[in-house]
Amino acid sequence: MCDNTNPSTQSIADYLAQLLKDRKQLAAFPNVFMHMERLLDEEIAKVRASLFQINGVKKEPLILPEPEGMVTTLTEKVYVPVKEHPDFNFVGRILGPRGMTAKQLEQETGCKIMVRGKGSMRDKKKEDANRGKPNWEHLADDLHVLLTVEDTENRAKIKLARAVDEVKRLLVPQADGEDELKKRQLMELAIINGTYRDSSSKVSVPVNGAGAAAGLLSPGEPAHQLIYASPYDYANYAALTAAANPLLATEYAAADHAASRYLLAGF
Repeated sequence: MCDNTNPSTQSIADYLAQLLKDRKQLAAFPNVFMHMERLLDEEIAKVRASLFQINGVKKEPLILPEPEGMVTTLTEKVYVPVKEHPDFNFVGRILGPRGMTAKQLEQETGCKIMVRGKGSMRDKKKEDANRGKPNWEHLADDLHVLLTVEDTENRAKIKLARAVDEVKRLLVPQADGEDELKKRQLMELAIINGTYRDSSSKVSVPVNGAGAAAGLLSPGEPAHQLIYASPYDYANYAALTAAANPLLATEYAAADHAASRYLLAGF
């Protein structure tokens, strides 16, 4: 782990790794300690959300008005400044390890997040082969983040504005060694892979003994070779952070996320 890591960040990561280890052990007794499982899941959600409070800035949950009118779908593109910064890994910064940064933003904003356009696919040969084909029209466009939200218009506009603001923050390049978000993303990747080293015990905390390689290919879309995040050996991890934001829990649970974005297996 990097020596200049903020101690508070290290302690949060230590605590998250221990919580996930406890959750894995508790999974050996399904439907026995249900209240304990619920409390542990809620704590994991809160701690993971706090891991991404960069520079101590706490993100306030969305405050949404009561629905008014019919449900509509709003979309917006946020273009990635690859021409100005051709060597910066914007896609990895947006998606995060196993796509968890994008997933976190989806839960916070209630919007679907898709990286599209030139350079959005990990397999460049497949990208070149698909360019110009039906359903792949987006590959003719410059690299961008496509944000989509479905709700009543008065609520959808608030969600979309929050998502645009958060994505634009991610598109500001950081100097090597000064990118606090990347440090935290790498910590989470180590936790997912089961190779995270606890700062107090100085030994790796085995969160997922089998590693994170198994079960990552999305079963629904083999042709696109998408990577679906299924860390920590329990399927509902992606929805856990919604517990820290009950306002979005219902919307996230009902959304179809498996086909909503291109995810990288790492950085």
